[in-house]
Amino acid sequence: MERKSQVLASSIGHLLDTKLVKLQNIWDDVGIQEDKRLERMASAKKCIEELLDQMIHEEELMKKQLEAAIKNWKGKLQALCFELLLNPYTAESSTPLQLEKELRDRVEALLEEKNSRMAECEILLKEDQALCTDLCKTPYYIPTGKVPSLQELEELKNHLLSAAKEKEHRLATFLGLRNDITKLMTEIDHFPDTTFEKDAVLEEENLFFLSDENIKSLEVLRHQLKVKKQELLATQESLQKQICSLWHTLQIPLEKQNMCATGSLHQVNTALQLQLEQLQQMQTKNIKQIITRTRQELNTYWDKCFYSQEQREEFTFLSDENFTEELLKVHDEELVKITLHYQKCQELFVNVEKWEHWWKVFLELEKKASDPNRFSNRGGALLKEEKERCLLQKKIPKLEEEIKLYMARWETEHGCPFLIYGQRFTTYFADQWEQHRLKKVQEKRCVKKEDGIGFKTPLKRALGASSTPQSKIRKLNGSSNFISNSGGSTYKRARKPPLAAQKTNVLPKTPLQTETDVSSVSTVSQQPNEFSCHAVSYTEFTRDFTRKSNVSGQLNSTTLENP
Repeated sequence: MERKSQVLASSIGHLLDTKLVKLQNIWDDVGIQEDKRLERMASAKKCIEELLDQMIHEEELMKKQLEAAIKNWKGKLQALCFELLLNPYTAESSTPLQLEKELRDRVEALLEEKNSRMAECEILLKEDQALCTDLCKTPYYIPTGKVPSLQELEELKNHLLSAAKEKEHRLATFLGLRNDITKLMTEIDHFPDTTFEKDAVLEEENLFFLSDENIKSLEVLRHQLKVKKQELLATQESLQKQICSLWHTLQIPLEKQNMCATGSLHQVNTALQLQLEQLQQMQTKNIKQIITRTRQELNTYWDKCFYSQEQREEFTFLSDENFTEELLKVHDEELVKITLHYQKCQELFVNVEKWEHWWKVFLELEKKASDPNRFSNRGGALLKEEKERCLLQKKIPKLEEEIKLYMARWETEHGCPFLIYGQRFTTYFADQWEQHRLKKVQEKRCVKKEDGIGFKTPLKRALGASSTPQSKIRKLNGSSNFISNSGGSTYKRARKPPLAAQKTNVLPKTPLQTETDVSSVSTVSQQPNEFSCHAVSYTEFTRDFTRKSNVSGQLNSTTLENP
């Protein structure tokens, strides 16, 4: 099937033939000669040729322009693909006209995408620049005029989100620091005096650069203000302590003791300083009475700390009669020193005080145990005293061990001995026990001197007979000692070791137990036929008396007939 253009071309040839025939007919009717006809036909041919040549030229020009356009579109397309980082475009059209149209459409699409990227990148860069300016950071870099790739746009968006979050975090941190700094400045009565402090506190928050350096500087400023606040608080506490101390020293009544100062810390400290100066003036006027009371307190703490006279005399200012502020200061320092020492070792001093109390009670019970008249008591007090004495015999050594362990730890920590009455506590213990032992030995020697004098047992009223029959006389192992008395005769009991000395399986013996055992053995070995003169209790006395009566010897319930 022929194309329509070919059919149209064939019709043009037929039309040309028809027109030429009509032209010749006109020439025949007019009577134009042959030579003129040739000229006219040649002219017609020339016109037709020129028209066709012109048309051909125009079409050839159109073809060249089309080829140039294709080349141009291809170049632009290649450049856009390079700028947009796209793969090279492959055309699918077969004819130049279709190719030109396809390339033109593709170039227009890429130009639109390029312009869209550039516009979006410009907006994002402006936002990033503003955020980075506030944060004092380097903005995301994209060369000017460069078309950003899709990856670069995504990275820019992420950078923008990160910067926005960081700004939000820094803004919250800044506001928190700003509030803390403002509060601290108000508390310590501090007014911003530097440009940075004014920018941080007085300016609007959107005018402050949220850089890392500025945030760190704010943190340093807050720390400095906190330190200054702590110093003011420490000063306030020191002033309050000094005021309370002066109240105590001056014996100010409670109703007049008032430290209710209001305002900032600086204002409160100023008021306290003024109050302290007033009290110091009062102290200067009453310095003699104050030093006297301070010396009394020193003596009280020296007693609590068991200071010896030599230790007290080391404080040579105690007898100084020149009452000055310097002397008061020295006394106050010594009082603070001994007070801290007592508070630090209070538990140890309490235990030593407890030991001394128990020791005094024990010595008192020992004294009562040596009293011959204690058996006249029938109210149960004798048994209670004996139980208490036995209990103290167990408790005192345990307390001594506790004190020794505590003192050993203290001496290890401080590298110096812990003194009680100017000597180590172990020495003090040993001296007390030794004095007690020597006193007991002295008492025993006195008793031994009296052991040679016999005692007679109490006599019953005579029933008409001057003597008791010999059959009623009971024999004892050895002779019992009696002494005559004005109203008859009284029995003198022999010495007997304490309960602690009678036990066999016991713990390691204390000095008291050791001394008691030695005295018991001495008494039994020297006077085997006598009752113990130091019976611990009335029960032991009766038991000893019964045991003695069961051995060979003589004991008359009414009258003892001496040989």
